[in-house]
Parts: sequence; C-alpha cells; structure tokens
Amino acid sequence: MRRLRRPRQRPAFLRVDDELRARTKAFAGSAGLQSRISAFLRLFRSIWTGASERAFTIRLIRWIRLLEHEDLLRLDFQDSFQAMLAELNSVSLFAEAGLPAHHAIVTEGLRRLMQRFLPSARAETDASRLVVTLFATSRDVERFLDLPDYLFERLRAVLWPAAEEAAGLARSTPRIDGDLRQALCLMATRTAGRGVSAAVRERVGQLPVESSPFYRLIFATENLVRAGDSGAAEARLAEWRACVRQCREDLDMVHLHMEGAGVSADLMLDLRSIELGLARMERLAEQLGGGEPSFSDPGAAQALTGEGAEPRTSTPARRLLNDLIEGRLEDKRLRSLLKQNLDLLARKTVERTGVSGEHYIAHSRREYWGMWLAAFGGGLLTVLTAAIKMRVVEAQAPLFVEGLLNSLDYSISFILLQVFGLALATKQPSATAAAFAGIVRRNRGYARWSKIADFTARISRTQLAAAISNVIAVCAGAVALERLWRVMFSHSYLPAASARHVYETLHPFTSGTIIYAAVTGVLLWLAALIGGWCENFAVYHRITAAVRQHPLGARLGENRMRSIANWIDFNLAGWSTSIALGFLLGFTPVVCRFFGIPMDVRHVTLTTGTLALAAARFGTSSFGHDWFYYAVAGIGATFVLNLSVSFLIAAFVALRAYDVPGREQLQLLRFLLGQIVRSPLKWVLPVERERSTGSESPGAARENEPA
Repeated sequence: MRRLRRPRQRPAFLRVDDELRARTKAFAGSAGLQSRISAFLRLFRSIWTGASERAFTIRLIRWIRLLEHEDLLRLDFQDSFQAMLAELNSVSLFAEAGLPAHHAIVTEGLRRLMQRFLPSARAETDASRLVVTLFATSRDVERFLDLPDYLFERLRAVLWPAAEEAAGLARSTPRIDGDLRQALCLMATRTAGRGVSAAVRERVGQLPVESSPFYRLIFATENLVRAGDSGAAEARLAEWRACVRQCREDLDMVHLHMEGAGVSADLMLDLRSIELGLARMERLAEQLGGGEPSFSDPGAAQALTGEGAEPRTSTPARRLLNDLIEGRLEDKRLRSLLKQNLDLLARKTVERTGVSGEHYIAHSRREYWGMWLAAFGGGLLTVLTAAIKMRVVEAQAPLFVEGLLNSLDYSISFILLQVFGLALATKQPSATAAAFAGIVRRNRGYARWSKIADFTARISRTQLAAAISNVIAVCAGAVALERLWRVMFSHSYLPAASARHVYETLHPFTSGTIIYAAVTGVLLWLAALIGGWCENFAVYHRITAAVRQHPLGARLGENRMRSIANWIDFNLAGWSTSIALGFLLGFTPVVCRFFGIPMDVRHVTLTTGTLALAAARFGTSSFGHDWFYYAVAGIGATFVLNLSVSFLIAAFVALRAYDVPGREQLQLLRFLLGQIVRSPLKWVLPVERERSTGSESPGAARENEPA
C-alpha cells in the first residue's frame, strides 16, 4: 500500500527535458527585448553552467535534440531568437572585441577593475553586453571554443536556420548583415587613419596619400559592402584582399625601416592595432563573400590567437564567433592588459636592432685575439677603478655622497673604456641583445636554432676570453699597484681590516655574493636597455640632423656642427650605457641600505680587482688559507651569474617580443645543450672556419626573412 501511495518520480533525464522545454517555451513566449534577454539568459545558464564537462555536453545535446524533434517549439524559438537579434546592435562587438585601443595601462586597468564590481554601462541593445553576460567566465568561453565541429553545426542549424545555405552569418538576419558591413567600414576607417599617420608614411616613402593602400582600403571596403549580386561580391572581394595584401607589404616595410628610423611605443601600438584589425576585417569579409579565407599574410590566420596556435575549425562563422567571444572576455581581464603592455614593451625594446653591441662579439680569429688585447687594457683600468672604490668605502661618507662618488668612479671608468676601445667582461651579453633579436626575427625553425647556437657560441667564447684577460690584467695590475704603493708610502694600499673584509664578503656560502651577482646581471641588462632607449630616442627624433641644422652652426661653422652630430651618433649608445651602468652600480647598494635592505653589487672584473688588492696586501701567504680559495670560488660564481642572468633576460625579452612559443623555446634549449655536448670546443675557442657574418648582423639585408 505504501508503494501505491508513494508518488512516482519521473526519471532524471526526463526531468531535464521538462526543465529545458519549459525554459525554451518561456523564451519563445517572451515579448520585448529585455524580457527575451532575461529568458534567454536563464535558458543558456541552465545548459552552460553544468558542474562537469560531461553534464554540460549531455544537457546541450538533449536541448538540441529536443528542438530538432519538436518542430513547432523550434520554430517558435527561432522566431523569438531572430527577433532578439534584430533589436541588438552588434557593430561594437564585431569592430572592438579583443582589439587593442589607445588607452594608458593605468586608465584601462582602472576601467577593467571597476567593471568587476559595477554593472556594465553599455546600452541594453548592445550585443557586447549580452556576450559578456553569457560567457562571463573563462570556463564558459573554453566550453564554447572546445565544442566539436559536428555539435557546433547542429547548434548553428537550431539558432540560424537561414545560415545553413550560406557560408557565414551575414545572411542569417538583415540586422546582422548590416552590422557586419558597418563594422567593416568602421574598421577600415580606423585602420586607414593609423596607416596614413606620419610615422608610418615616413617609413614607407614620401608617396602621395592617395597612393597609400591604407587610403584605398576605405574605398575598397565601401565597394565590398555595397556589392549586390554574388558575382560582383566575389570580384570586389578579390580587389579588397589585394588591397589588404598591399597594406601588409607596407607594414613589412615599416618594420624594416625601424632599424634606421627608430621606434616609439605609440608606433608599435599602431602597428599591432593595424595587424589585428586587418585580420579581424578578413574574418568579417568571409561572412560577406563566403568561401575559404585567403589571408594575404601566412601568419594572419593566427594573428588574433598568437603565433603557433592551431586553427580550431574550418567554418568561417565558427572562427569569427571564437574570436569575438574570446576577445570580449579578454577585454575584461587585467592579466591580458598587462600581457599586452609587456609584449609591447618587449617589442619596443628589441625592434630597433642597431649596431651598438656588434663590437662586443668576435666574429673571426682576428677579432677574437683583439678582444684579448682590449680586455687586458680594460683590466688594467679596472684596477684603478677598484682602488678608488675602496678608498670611497673606507671614507664612511654619507650614503648619498658615497653613492655619487662610486657612480662617478664607475661611469668615468666605463667611458674611458669606450673611448679607448677597451673591453669589460659581462658587459657584452646585455649589449648584444639587439643582434640576438635580429636573428629571432629574420629566421624560423632549424635556421633560427642553428644561428642562435652559433651566435651564443661566439658570445660564450668572447666572454670567456674577455673574462680571463680581465682577470689576468687585474691581478697583474693589483700586484704592481701594491708594490708601487709600498715603495712610495712604505705601507700597503689596503689596511688589514679592509683586506679581511673583502675576503669575507666574497665567500659564496656565508655571504650574499650569489644573490648580489644575480642582481648585478639584472643591472647590466637594464643599463643596456637604457642605452638602447637613448639611441632610439636620438634616431626617432632625428637629434643628429637637428644638431647639424642648429642655428649655432652660423657661429661655429657647419663642419664643426657636422662633427658634433657624427660624434653623438657614434658615441651616444655607448656613453649612455656606460653612465647608466655606473650609476646603477653606484646607487643600488646605497638606496637599498637606505630602506634597510642588505644589498650590494658584484661585478666580476671590479670584484676581482678588490680581491687582487686584498691578496696583494697579504702576499703569497694568501695561497695557504681556505678563505682565499672560497673568495676565488665566489669570483667564479659571480662571472657565471653576471653572464647568464643578463643574457637570459635579453634572450627572454627577444623571444617574448616575437611570440616564440614556449614549446619552441624548450626545443631551442635542448638544441643548444646538444650542440654543447657535440662540439664543446667551439664554445671556448674559435675553431670553426671564418665566414661572412653580414647576413647575421643586425643591420644586414634580410635575405632570410620568411616570405
């Protein structure tokens, strides 16, 4: 009897069908835009917010099957869905979702942060607001992006029945078709405005504006969106794609001329916006013209998702929807904003390769042995630098005075190195980042790996030669200075307490030498970055030309002004790097001590100079104590960390700037390790045959540039 009285419960799958049917009927019976949006959101969330991927897939399939089997319900749902789309404005969604805008990082970051706590300020008729609400989390977006093609086609047949015969979404509703055309015209105008800017036109030649493909892009787009029959649309689509191809050729020319004309952050943002805008426009044009995409640039199909990304589907509508949904979610993320700005900074850092660091790389045996001689002279000069530094430290001056005196000591020493053509170990890796970036940009695949391996081997053996020569010269110079000082003043240059302090601070385990050496590697990279920025600033703003044309030339003479301009052009990068490095090394410990942080710097050559002075103070008895050998081990660790940290940061920035995937970076690392195992000698000595390096220098012609 209890079984008879117990109410029968319907099976779980039937309860799901009842719930989906009820929500679908509620949406189909709703009237008015706000009512339809609310009902559609309830229906969508009941399907899309499943606890597991399996539950989500099952609910989606059952809902699609429900509409496929119940014709009347499907027709009512489609009528309501088409009515909702007819009232939504999709122009901003098509033309803005996922595309960078001219916003400062602070302003844009605050805007995105406020959107997390306040409702969207977009109009109710804006389709972007609906998309953001539907796909509010990354899991929702990933579920849409990962839908199998067969399931997406069934979903599209339910949502857009008129699109089954068409290749895209343009003919699904008149409103979407019109919004697609308006978005194309809007993006063409925006892209053309950036493409005919003064910075772009100066780098593609001073041609008339009407000859620019960006100017013609507006009219080509207007002809495309006004095309009537399919035959005219196909012909105008071909003309439009040819114009886009010419725009990309101009972009390539701009990138090429950045080496000689400089680069700015605004220009880099414009170029990125143009590239992404052209790729989005081709996505939209697929919906109007139909057929498969015909990208002018081999990497254009992956421009919106990053280099190396696999295309998720071959359906034009699916590609466009993926970009819009993923892009609109990225517009809300602070992390994506930071990533875009870091990528922009990385590209700006290495885009203009220059030639300022080329003299730090030995390309031939003659240059290799010349580096030995230059480094020996640099070591002798560093002895005086280290000796002056020890006197400044012993003076116990106020923090600012100590930092200023040490900075001037370092800067003057580095400038003298630059003037007399001498070399200092570990200064090369950061200064040669431009050459590394040029190899990354001009080559792909195995050619890139091979040239990077050769380039790294040249840097490695050049560094080793410079370091050994520096150390030999520093040791010899310290002993000579100690002997001369004793003859002249009858006592050692360093007091015993200062000499013992040097030994204690260089111990690799009981002191912070390892951390200090790594921090110094970062400072070396920052100095090269500042030097590159100064050189780029001078080139971009044509400082040398301004000096030649200065009215002061009427008094000093044109030849003298031309000589001053040439001197600035030749020495600006080296001098600015030297001064920046000197002040970074001098003030970093002082600033850290001001805030209570026990920080110091460890540069291998300068540290070797102080150690040599301390060892010369105790004489040959130093070789009988363990602390001497621990200090030597600290010098070795300092050399490795100075070299590796500065070069790895420079390499990472170059790889990041040109979107080299993480997988390829690991493959490149394995390739380098394999090359070291197979040919260890070439990383120490120039054993390979000499060959022309013109194609590998930053200013060389780009015969290896991919088509």
